[in-house]
Amino acid sequence: MTAKAALCKELLEGNVVNIKNCFKTTGLTNAPREISRMVEKPFGVIVSRVHMVGKSKYGQPITWTNYRLNSIKFNQPGIKKMRQYVKENA
Repeated sequence: MTAKAALCKELLEGNVVNIKNCFKTTGLTNAPREISRMVEKPFGVIVSRVHMVGKSKYGQPITWTNYRLNSIKFNQPGIKKMRQYVKENA
């Protein structure tokens, strides 16, 4: 399975993608760049971004972004294309 297909599959399954879990599940090290480049532009979908704030194990402030594919009406044609792509490249 290609990294692009793996990223699409994660989003299609309704999973939240962020920098940490994207590297583990797809091998891609820069989720923000790859979601835009591999998913949003070629398939014409909008991936929602939720900015998160927390603290590290040692109390330092940290921020990250969670990405999720919403099944809104606008995304439906792109979601069909994504499913087809995953089917062909899995």
